[in-house]
Amino acid sequence: KNLIDSINEDTVMEGTKKTEAPVRRLFQMGGVTKWTFPFSIVSKFLNSLGSNASLDEKSIKKYWPTLARPRRSDYLVMTKAAATSLNDVEDDYGLRINELSNFTDFQRALEEVGRQTSKRQRLSLHTEIARPWQLSVLNDFDESDRSIFGGKLQALWPYAEKASTSGTSLTIIYPDLFVKLGLEDEERVKMEDVNETQSRRWDEVPQSKKLGPIAASLPLAKVMGAIVTPHLHSGVTHVLCEMKRHKSLAWSSTLPRNVFTDPTAGSRLRERLLSLEESATFDRRSHKDVLLVTPEWLEEKWGENQRKSK
Repeated sequence: KNLIDSINEDTVMEGTKKTEAPVRRLFQMGGVTKWTFPFSIVSKFLNSLGSNASLDEKSIKKYWPTLARPRRSDYLVMTKAAATSLNDVEDDYGLRINELSNFTDFQRALEEVGRQTSKRQRLSLHTEIARPWQLSVLNDFDESDRSIFGGKLQALWPYAEKASTSGTSLTIIYPDLFVKLGLEDEERVKMEDVNETQSRRWDEVPQSKKLGPIAASLPLAKVMGAIVTPHLHSGVTHVLCEMKRHKSLAWSSTLPRNVFTDPTAGSRLRERLLSLEESATFDRRSHKDVLLVTPEWLEEKWGENQRKSK
């Protein structure tokens, strides 16, 4: 599938290189068919021979060429050209437009309906999961009702039952996973949250970081009530990073760069945090205190609340 999707069909078909011959043949066939397709061709051919025993040449290509034309349901993967040609003779469920359908065709169409319905449900579920639950709570519930989402293990969810929430500050965590630090303006990030179920920035995380300790601790941070953002913006309260001898440190412009395990990443973070401080001063607004934390800090928080909940 990746091969068919990534190659320009016209370029391949016009090419003459011998090394590309297998790919050209694949596009000539219209894609990859299921093993049941050639099996059904031979089966129908043998059945047809019974009523045409007098034929001197037993040839599917010569006497039964329609048997070798795959239908939509016969493909595992189709090229765009094959899909376009089938649109002229079949509907979206594989039923022939200008022919009467038999029982087998109807069964296949029902199976295709089930597959498409299941795919839409999975996509819908993914969309719902991708949107942080904290944002849904903030949009759909009054401040006085938000405490019902704060269980004993939600140490980073600020709305506690029977506690004053006046001036409550959400925990917004930026994980040090990106080469570029994203947007600085919190309001622009909020607009992205409204317009997209999941930021495209997450696709920019290097493969080497996807399996690291920072990425592995993000689900825990979300469960504990924090909002995880892919932008180091003016509303961030915590930066999740790796440090040498500390599990948490209050950010200060006087902090040396050698506190970070990765000095290059530490320099990027320092420059952005300094920029956010300067912007807050220039705009005459208060700058939020930022806490540098490690995955171990999150694990400790989780452990503390587990012990308290027993």
